[in-house]
Amino acid sequence: MSLAHAGSARPASSQADITPRDAAGWIERGEAHRTAGAMPDAIAAFRKALELSPDQELATLALAECYRQLGNFDEARRLLQAAAKAHPASPAAPLALGRILIQLQKYDEAEVPLRAALRIDPQSVAARVFLATVHKARSENEAALEELDQAIAQEPQNALARHLRASIYAERNDVARALPDAERVVAKEPANTKGRFLLASILVRAGQCAAGAEHLEKIIGAEPANTESVSLLARAYLCAGRAEEAARVRQRFAELAKADQAARENRAQSEHLVREAAEHARGGRPNEALALLQKALAQDPRSDAAYTLLAKIQYSAGRYDVAREAVDLALQYNPYRSDALYVRGRILAKQDDLEGARQALTEATLVNPLDAEALYELGQVYLALDKRPSAIEALEKAVALEPGDEGYARALALARRER
Repeated sequence: MSLAHAGSARPASSQADITPRDAAGWIERGEAHRTAGAMPDAIAAFRKALELSPDQELATLALAECYRQLGNFDEARRLLQAAAKAHPASPAAPLALGRILIQLQKYDEAEVPLRAALRIDPQSVAARVFLATVHKARSENEAALEELDQAIAQEPQNALARHLRASIYAERNDVARALPDAERVVAKEPANTKGRFLLASILVRAGQCAAGAEHLEKIIGAEPANTESVSLLARAYLCAGRAEEAARVRQRFAELAKADQAARENRAQSEHLVREAAEHARGGRPNEALALLQKALAQDPRSDAAYTLLAKIQYSAGRYDVAREAVDLALQYNPYRSDALYVRGRILAKQDDLEGARQALTEATLVNPLDAEALYELGQVYLALDKRPSAIEALEKAVALEPGDEGYARALALARRER
């Protein structure tokens, strides 16, 4: 059975109801769940694989990747650091850790695990490409090119390496060197719009404006128009002698730029209002908080943060149906928001939907395994479902995370006594 909750916009898993017998089977199931977009199910499967085989590096790496995709970088880093210690002869964990640190723009930190990966495997193309990314971010272009030249010599079809090298040459206005790499990227990955945009920009710079415009038209036809592509297309049309089309595109650029600016301002204002509303809620002023949240949602109707806070306030006031509508909207816009999943579990428990509460709270603890409060509430739901062993397990985890919390300790002691 999938853990996907009612009201979620994400796809449910289509796994057959056959329990895997070993870690490899659970890893296979986890990968299928991840491919289907059912991330909590994937996390649960990879954790089961680790229960059966705690030293299973592949399961740890897959689990860390789930958390990276969910934006839970702290948990992903913790898992990868543990994997690097447990498997010192493998470059996989330090390589994945370096990738995460690059994503977080912590370039100096990223260099450490990436060089460790390269020491373990001097032939690692991925490590060299990631190191080149670090060097490029720090404007160390010669060092970046040195790594990229070696990577491409080993793996000529590596699109990321060629994209990075082309972008460095393009920044130097070295079109003769940039163009072949950019062309190789598009030839290998025709759907890679970033690679196609780079090629288009190089072609326009080289005066091959008609060819550049053709690539830009493909980008704009494949995805929602953005100001960068539209602006370059206007330049390409003008350079190609298509003045009327350039004028029309410039007008479109002005409209897009204005809409983008308004959207950014609205989001920023909405986020500010949500923060103010949270302060009012913490200060025991729910009416003031609700008024601010209405303004926040007027600015950004898709704000999962606003809907989550709205659900919390309505839940505290005992308006469970209104709270449920709000939290379902929060999860529609952000299906893996852990505090929204937690609130949904609390609401469903109040509405006597214990199985729904179990599913929502289980997802909350999978998405954020350090949420002691969600584990405590999950334990209470398991007790109500007369599943005492599962309740004790959840409460033990809550106590381990918050050993000083007397309420958690009392609940665990009571559950153990009544077993």
